[in-house]
Amino acid sequence: SGSRTKVYYTPAENIFNELIHAIQTDTRMKFKKKYRSKDILLIDDIQFLHGKESLQEEIFHTFNYLYDSGSQIVISSDRPPREIPTLEERLKSRFQGGLVVDIQAPDLETRIAILNRKAEWEGAELPQSVAYYIANRVKSNIRELEGCLVRLLAISSLTGREIGVDLAREVLKDLIGEGRTITKEFVLRKVAEHFNLSVNDIKSQSRVKELALARQIAMFLMRLLLGISLKEIGNFFGGKDHSTVIHACEKVDRMRRDNIEFDQRIQSIILGIKSG
Repeated sequence: SGSRTKVYYTPAENIFNELIHAIQTDTRMKFKKKYRSKDILLIDDIQFLHGKESLQEEIFHTFNYLYDSGSQIVISSDRPPREIPTLEERLKSRFQGGLVVDIQAPDLETRIAILNRKAEWEGAELPQSVAYYIANRVKSNIRELEGCLVRLLAISSLTGREIGVDLAREVLKDLIGEGRTITKEFVLRKVAEHFNLSVNDIKSQSRVKELALARQIAMFLMRLLLGISLKEIGNFFGGKDHSTVIHACEKVDRMRRDNIEFDQRIQSIILGIKSG
């Protein structure tokens, strides 16, 4: 027929903001038409539905409409649908009715391949020794992996220096450190140092505000930097339920978005962890 496939990608947070605007401006039909006219709809960070009843209602009906129309829906989340708190059972059922895939952090060979492909796109020659150096140190975050390469290529271009391990070590030292294996214990110790608290105090059951915040930040950073499971983090903190870890991570992430000074504080701790 010559018609083009209509593909649309959006974070769940954008849908929420658009829904609020549609309610305020009485344009909900336009909003519905936008999302129900796609052949393939990709929604990122679906865990953002947590606690948002109107958004869950809209997503539910949009999901059903697209499914009945033979369209495809792809959603991503930082946890399985059954572990998203306050997500309606009917949505959990819809999400789990499709193909659920657990995407793990890429292995060393895949990370090297990603760097090589990115370098190829940038029109640069990347020595395998440099690709190995970066890939062996950045293990859980693809954006960080590519960010390291972009910085390295930029410095090489600006200074005229040849791309090699020595240059990579010099320009990336504040991003990936020098060969330190980051552990849960090391993250916790760095958080404790930042707040001038003891490790035992943070791991205690105390609900004192300062201790609770430090504990939540440590959980968030373990999830962010190590990519470990909610259960493993909960066990590390004395067997806390995974929902407690989810709450901690979401709270810290929200505070980072809402408060520039708090985000800078988190960045400072991350820098301290990566620089050793």
